[in-house]
Amino acid sequence: MKKPVIITIDGPAGAGKSTIARMLARQLAFHYLDTGALYRAVTLKALQNKILPAGNESSIAGLVLKSDIKLRHTSNGKVIKVLLDGRDISREIRTPVITSHIYKVSALPPVRRAMAKLQRKLARGRNIVCEGRDMGSVVFPKAQIKFYLDAALKERAKRRYKESLALFPQARVGYKQIQKEISVRDYRDKHRKTAPLVKPKDAFYIDTTNLSVRRVAGILSRIISDKLDKK
Repeated sequence: MKKPVIITIDGPAGAGKSTIARMLARQLAFHYLDTGALYRAVTLKALQNKILPAGNESSIAGLVLKSDIKLRHTSNGKVIKVLLDGRDISREIRTPVITSHIYKVSALPPVRRAMAKLQRKLARGRNIVCEGRDMGSVVFPKAQIKFYLDAALKERAKRRYKESLALFPQARVGYKQIQKEISVRDYRDKHRKTAPLVKPKDAFYIDTTNLSVRRVAGILSRIISDKLDKK
């Protein structure tokens, strides 16, 4: 039996990780692991249990172990459903409230350790495309193919602003605010003590600033095809 193939895509917010990961997973008929959705699910549960914003690390980490978090594709294969304890929270976890609190959860060392165990469990025995901020550096350091996507701050903020308008047209979150939030998140992600955002040494670096989604997907697809053909 062939060893499962793991493809990791790391990078900062708005670089295109989720969109590209979904596209590649569909093209390759691989599973897609949206790690951001996992952290958002735990953030939602922490808020519901009133552990945030004054909660402690062990309590929030315990939620990871106690919660039943599942990622599912819809019948057309284009959308991921996020289920928390059997309830679809796909839209709920994308609200500005969750976005503003997620860093408080994702930066906690016990939470990241618990989440890494969950992510490895979800990936076990599967061909998988996973995206996040520490996939190739910490969670799957032996992944066969690694990518690091990046883009200029203004471009990443513009993408997130458009996404926010599409999902929540009534929300009053401006472009400048989103740009500031992404800048702060970048700093926190790159300077946290546990699993900081870094480019894995063996990862392919792709600047997506001036590239269309289709162009980025094409570049990654060619690299993947070349790497897999050599195995």
